[in-house]
Order: sequence, then structure tokens, then C-alpha cells
Amino acid sequence: MKYLIILLFPSICVGVELPPIPFPVFLKQGFSSVLEFEDYPTQVVIGDSRSFQVEKLKRSVVIRALSPYGASNMFVYFKTKKPRLFILTSSEDAEPTYYKKFETVMPKKKKAPAKKKRHYKRSTRLLKSNFDKRKDYLTLEIQITADSLEVLKPKWNLVRLYHKKRAIVPFKLWSERKIVQKDSKVKARFIFAKPNVPRNLKNVSLIVPLRGHLNPVVLRMPVRPR
Repeated sequence: MKYLIILLFPSICVGVELPPIPFPVFLKQGFSSVLEFEDYPTQVVIGDSRSFQVEKLKRSVVIRALSPYGASNMFVYFKTKKPRLFILTSSEDAEPTYYKKFETVMPKKKKAPAKKKRHYKRSTRLLKSNFDKRKDYLTLEIQITADSLEVLKPKWNLVRLYHKKRAIVPFKLWSERKIVQKDSKVKARFIFAKPNVPRNLKNVSLIVPLRGHLNPVVLRMPVRPR
């Protein structure tokens, strides 16, 4: 007589803990950045200890940049809370993260009426312009705004200043983000050394190429900063 043997195996569920979401921290040499938490930090692990100095202070972590330019990751461990991951970036042109407090947001009992999302129009405008006569430097600060239809991807390294069919490469450039998300704004700053252009920027244009577009963004001068 033949028997049919059936083996039953209980289902096994394995829970995988997701890694912490990185939080960007922008630093500048000569300035301190303070991160304050609900729990006491027990340990701080940093990738590049030569470029950044970290100090625990009660429920806070104080960070200082030791070099003008640097980048590193940093893990902060707590007694009861989950660890946090930070991405540290130091730059001479950065707007430092002076203070950031991390709190647990409690859900509200009554839901507030949903606010209408503000929609931006795609535009590019000049925020600041400065011509240093002593050093012969031209500094332009612009703002690029993306609408709700498309993400803009400027080619920052290909930005040029044009005057009389002559392309001028920036001596130094900085931008808040690499790309401009939908319904958002991004600032960028460009410094041109000895550009040899009119002081009033007459017939001068700033060209910003975009990925996926044949036509670049053209900001024609002179234009009054807003």
C-alpha cells in the first residue's frame, strides 16, 4: 500500500528595517551648526573627522567645518530613538544650517481644511548683481522657478555670460540644488573674473542650458534686480 505524505510548513515573515533617511546639513567655516533632538545622543559616528568637528551637548550635537570645502556622512545614535543619518557639506558659498530641531509631530485630533497648493509659473529672474571695481569681479545671483508641469534640470557647469558673441566662463558658481523640482524655486550665484563687459551690463546675456531642451534659458541684461 502506498501512502501520500503531505508536509505543511508554516509561513515565515521576516521584517526588514529600512535605513534612516539622510538629512542634509550645510556648513561654512567659522560658523557652528546645532542639531537638537528629543532624546540624548549616545554616540556620534562621522566619516571625515579631519574636515568636521562634532561635539555632544546635552540633547544637541554641535558641528563645525574645519576646512572650506568638504563632505561626509554622520550617524547619531540615541538611547531610545532610532539612529539618524546626516550628510554634511561645507562650502565658502553655502548658507549654513545654523539650527535645526527634530521633534515628533503628534497627529491632530481635528483635521484642518486642506490648503490649496500654490502653483508657480516657470520663470528666471535676477536677484542681485554686483560689479567689484577693485578686483574686477562681476557677481550675478538668479532664481529659477519651475511650474507644476515639469522638473527643470539646469546644466550649471555650462552656464555662460555672453557679450558681443563672446562666451565668458564663470570663475566660481554655486546653486542651492542641482535640479528644480515642480512648483519650487532654486537660487544660483555666478562670479565672473575680469569679464570685460559694460558696467551697466548693456547687451549682456546669461545663458543657462537645460537637460532635455534644445533652447536654453536666456536672461537678457540690463535688468533691475527685484
